[in-house]
Amino acid sequence: MDFALTATQPAVVNDARDRALERLAARGHAREKEEAIEREVRLEVRPRGPLMSVRGETKVRRPTIRDVAERAGVSKSLVSLVMRGEPMVREDKRRRVRQAADELGYRMNLAARSLSNVRSRTVGVLVADLRNPLLVDVAERAGEVFEDEGLSTLLISAVMPARPASGPRIDGRAIGSLKDLRVEATLVVGSVPDHTALAQVLGDMPVVVAAAGAGGPRADAVRNDDHLGMRLVVDYLVARGHTAVAHLGGLGGAVAEERVAGYRAAMTHHGLESEIVIAKSDFTEDAGYRGAARLLRGGRPVTAIAAVNDLAAVGAMSAVADAGLQVPGDVAVTGYDDTFVSAIRQVSLTSVNPDSAGIGSLAAQCVLRRVEEPERPAQEHLLSPRLVPRYSSGGRVDAAGPNREAAGVPTENSSPPTTSAG
Repeated sequence: MDFALTATQPAVVNDARDRALERLAARGHAREKEEAIEREVRLEVRPRGPLMSVRGETKVRRPTIRDVAERAGVSKSLVSLVMRGEPMVREDKRRRVRQAADELGYRMNLAARSLSNVRSRTVGVLVADLRNPLLVDVAERAGEVFEDEGLSTLLISAVMPARPASGPRIDGRAIGSLKDLRVEATLVVGSVPDHTALAQVLGDMPVVVAAAGAGGPRADAVRNDDHLGMRLVVDYLVARGHTAVAHLGGLGGAVAEERVAGYRAAMTHHGLESEIVIAKSDFTEDAGYRGAARLLRGGRPVTAIAAVNDLAAVGAMSAVADAGLQVPGDVAVTGYDDTFVSAIRQVSLTSVNPDSAGIGSLAAQCVLRRVEEPERPAQEHLLSPRLVPRYSSGGRVDAAGPNREAAGVPTENSSPPTTSAG
């Protein structure tokens, strides 16, 4: 069988193919019916000429998205945006792409498009610092909630390591890969250095931020009340006779800044404005050590150090020891986040518990609601912290300075108490 067909409308080709298949089916040649589709019916698209032609063994390539992009003078990604009906494309470029597609006879593969619209049932989890145990705890709890709902998670680091010439920055490529994998929403855990860059990369994807403020993205936020948490620390230390209370922190994003503000407000509330001292540190142990070492060398008496988090507090404890001083006898030290580090017996660090499990659980629930209702107004949820006293903050000191035995603080030969839950 050998026939040729030219037409100006696709319907003509469809009619010809239908008639050919009907004749074959009437003869009962099922195999010939299949071969007719593969061998005898070939489509050829000719710009500005007959739209299609069918000829025996001639095999002609169908137009592709690359062909449309070349004819329109735009990128393939822009052609894809136009074909998907994205509103962000400029009208003049949209017309050029549509015209090029019409001239070439290009049509989007509806089957492929329908596959791309299938829900992935996957949530992307961006963690600001995978070395921070609080953020890992929050991500793990959120993952448990997603698993219970039948969702998978893809967890990556949101921030590239700092370099000597620049600080930490958003990992745009890694975050972009989540979009390529068509995750349904993104959970950002922790403070990121550039909210604007993050918002640009995520686009209109549903976003929830956990353990930090929302910042740039139009997103829900679930976080601990950092301002109140630092107030609890300062109130506790002042109640034990400390007035020379320094804060170790201030670097690392909005959370660090909020904790500085809480420290300042609490010291001011107690009439200790003149005692406010801030030793710069981020959330790492190494930075905590350097900041505390500078503070202790500064010549200004300090009886307590309230660190921005547990890791910085551990660094401060090492700096106190290297200065020939003792914790808590000479300098009381407190942390924040109440991670597993603070509960280690040899550390026994007084810390603020921000309810990491509650943050992770509520953040995951916000993600689920945001996926179902992407246009609903963004909300911020503040969880109340609680102070967990341990050995590192010691007992009461008098105005002249630390006096361990008079205050009932354990002596050098005594052992730190076990972890307290209150």
